[in-house]
Amino acid sequence: MYLQDILPKMSKLYLGRIVDSFLKDVRMDTEEEMRDLILRNIEEFQNKERVIRHLNFNDETRDVALLNEMILMSIMEQEGYILSETELFKMVEELETDILKQSNDEDYVEKAISPDAKRIYSAVLTEAWKKGDSLNAHEINILNVLRNELKLSKRDHYLLESRIGRFPQKGNKLHSTQQIGKSLINLQTRGLILRFREEASFYIIPKEIERTLRYGMGGELRNEVYKTLLDNLNVSQLREVLDKLEVNVGGRKQDLIDRIIIHNILPSTALNTFGTAQLTDILRNLEGAKISGSKEEKIRNIIDYYEKLSTPNLSDPTDEKSRLYDFYEELAARDYKALRINKIISRDIEVENYFEEATRYIFQKKLGLELVDMKGTRHADGKLHFSSTESILWDNKSTEKPYTFPENHFNQFLRYIRSDEMRVTLFLIIVDEYTKEAVAQAQKLKAFSEEDTDVALIRAADLKYIAEEWHNYSDKVNPEFNLQVFNMTGELTRNLLVSRMEWTI
Repeated sequence: MYLQDILPKMSKLYLGRIVDSFLKDVRMDTEEEMRDLILRNIEEFQNKERVIRHLNFNDETRDVALLNEMILMSIMEQEGYILSETELFKMVEELETDILKQSNDEDYVEKAISPDAKRIYSAVLTEAWKKGDSLNAHEINILNVLRNELKLSKRDHYLLESRIGRFPQKGNKLHSTQQIGKSLINLQTRGLILRFREEASFYIIPKEIERTLRYGMGGELRNEVYKTLLDNLNVSQLREVLDKLEVNVGGRKQDLIDRIIIHNILPSTALNTFGTAQLTDILRNLEGAKISGSKEEKIRNIIDYYEKLSTPNLSDPTDEKSRLYDFYEELAARDYKALRINKIISRDIEVENYFEEATRYIFQKKLGLELVDMKGTRHADGKLHFSSTESILWDNKSTEKPYTFPENHFNQFLRYIRSDEMRVTLFLIIVDEYTKEAVAQAQKLKAFSEEDTDVALIRAADLKYIAEEWHNYSDKVNPEFNLQVFNMTGELTRNLLVSRMEWTI
């Protein structure tokens, strides 16, 4: 979920924690003021340097720092980077328990960590812990440098730490729910996770910072997606990965995949097993993936490709077109890679048509409106009745960059407005993003329409938000959508749309 989708679900206390994470000495009275302030400063919120800086937990106590990592690792393993509070507490406990169990499995540790790396790192780790119940920032930095030099993962560090009785706490004691709760507050004040409530409490990493946070934490792919990558390799390649790491290579393909996952072999480690030519062959089978580059770049290209994978489930299993709706924002932004990976399109040319189909799905199925048939082919993408004598026209414009509203579109839309058999009260332009120049063009088109036609720009993400949320703005058992929500000239921003739904529906 994007930040703008999460903020309306958050109360003042939790909004305040976000504000404090990147805007100091700012005080506001209302939740709405806080939401507006956060969205106005979204560039600072999603700034990579800010996120990476707040991922440094060296100034925190041992328990808070460790639990911060456990919590983030648990959330990052979920589709949508979201977990309910109940699930999160359970997953953190399971994660700590799994590491303890694996650390006691000599065969597992022997295969996961090379003998030399284990000997060297264990000696330094034991010495660092001798002086007390915590490590200082200097000792942590030295261990991080050594871990990177020995090519050990953070999980390898935890495995070896648990073997000397220091993970999760002294004596291998698990953390309590109170301790986890303290870390959850810490992560919120750092602006790394958000808390909101619907029927239950949820913690989420906003979409704007997902990628930065995941790479900053040393993560690469969720296990669910990683399994898809491994399944696309052949048995010989899987055995090559396991053999290189001296792990049992026997069994069926699924056994090999499970073994790679269980032994926490990172995607980059698995792919590094192959030569440059093999990596090139893998990339050639990934439609739309970048093939050129060094070996490291090819590995990153493969991981980035699979990172785009989403859930195959339909939001509405009874209607195949809901699949287009599920990828509405990607269609608007012409995100060809995501659309191809998820098998939404097979050819680039399909994007515009599918964007239009998904929009018809929104108006017809989500908003419950009746579409009006139009004659011929030289007309807007869609039409609705506003009244017995007035209509609303809309047009989709999918672009990879913010929509600029060029002159040829201006003339095209003007022709649509003037040639319609009814008075067009509103012309709605649906895009991924738009420029200030596009807003000025909308004002100009209203003036040139000669019918006082309102012209509005709306982001696909915001139209989808309307489709999901409009019922919540009515107290009627069977509410009807009111097209007055859209009926104005200029920008239909999220805040403005919410305000208009409050008095129209």
